[in-house]
Amino acid sequence: MEEDYDELDDLIMQKPSEGDRVRMEHEMLDKAASHPIRRQIVISIGVFGKAEAGIKAEVETDDNTLKYHMDFLKNANIVVIKEDLFRLTDSGVDMLASIKSHKE
Repeated sequence: MEEDYDELDDLIMQKPSEGDRVRMEHEMLDKAASHPIRRQIVISIGVFGKAEAGIKAEVETDDNTLKYHMDFLKNANIVVIKEDLFRLTDSGVDMLASIKSHKE
């Protein structure tokens, strides 16, 4: 059994350190905030959430592009779907506040 041990398995199974996790989260937020369509989506959703049809009406882009950016925001833990509404997570609300403060 000892022969099957591989140090690579240990590396793969390791969770990132807290510092690495925070750094990756900041990188994702930066990527999310750096794209104008993603910013429009976050603004459209707002603090109360919004149905997909409402977002489509406000964000002028085709369905595939909207889906791509929405998937990115979901994977980045900025947007979640609850009760058929897209809602911002705490990170998403922080991003919304940052976007609004830069506009002023």
